[in-house]
Amino acid sequence: MEYSGSRMINATSTAIATILADIRRLPEWNPAILSVTTVDSLALVGKPYRIRAKLPGSPTITYDEIADDNIVWRLDGFQAHEAGAWKLVPAGDHKTEVTHTITHSGAIFRVLAGAFQTVPGLRLDRLQRRAEYGE
Repeated sequence: MEYSGSRMINATSTAIATILADIRRLPEWNPAILSVTTVDSLALVGKPYRIRAKLPGSPTITYDEIADDNIVWRLDGFQAHEAGAWKLVPAGDHKTEVTHTITHSGAIFRVLAGAFQTVPGLRLDRLQRRAEYGE
């Protein structure tokens, strides 16, 4: 299942990419992640990070790409996999059009499929508050 949402955010794509790559603060904009175990402040591409999440088992998150225009990661848990992407398009005057897409696979996400339609919008809400107001 794939879900997507878009939003104009009053911040540069560089500022937004920095927020999204701040691995220790990931739970602030992604409420499914309760904590991340790491000493890294910014995520390293290809490095799996152990997380505590609202999923069974010991899931990990791995960033596949970190750039000013695109952030891509994958979350792997017991019978639950999420591929996530943030596309950041500068819109001038310190604004960025942000599109967040998630794709779910695995038995757990199939059972809960309808519950995730609003997730991109909720994450965009949190990201916007963080980028615009520092919350």
